[in-house]
Amino acid sequence: MIFAITGTPGAGKTSVCNALGLEFMDLNKVIEEKGFYTGVDHERDCFIADLDKLNEYVKEAKEGGNLLLVIESHLAHFLNPDVAIVLRANPLLLAERLKRRGFSARKIRENVEAEMLDVILAEAVELCEVVYEVDTSGKSIEEVASTLREIINVETAGESERKKALRDRYKPGSVDWTDGDNEKS
Repeated sequence: MIFAITGTPGAGKTSVCNALGLEFMDLNKVIEEKGFYTGVDHERDCFIADLDKLNEYVKEAKEGGNLLLVIESHLAHFLNPDVAIVLRANPLLLAERLKRRGFSARKIRENVEAEMLDVILAEAVELCEVVYEVDTSGKSIEEVASTLREIINVETAGESERKKALRDRYKPGSVDWTDGDNEKS
């Protein structure tokens, strides 16, 4: 199974994946190291990913015997995962994280707007059959990693009752930045 850990930059993807205790593929490193890009966006200071090459690389890794493949990037949901887990972060928290990372004001604004508008979540829902939405705001890295481990274990084990309960708890649309209380009731 392929699990995509995705979300707006700064939502906690890499930190959480490092805490999972599972091997994972950092797609941003793969893009850079393997040259899977078609150019450089100098305005945004980033590579323009070649999703076809990246998708082929992920498919080969899966076919190479990886029964469980965890891929991580804000692009991971584009690569036909079996399960997409979209990490979310309160836009105010996200802005602070990106500022600490040295992002430009423009990049911070673009990413905060994308988070506020659920851009990655909407893409994941459109492209992926199974999507979880997990709010990282106010939670430790280990708390979020524990949630992801639970999702991965339940999805791979096929426990239908527990799977249904988790899918309901973390269903797309469960995070709402407009009401002041991060989780919808």
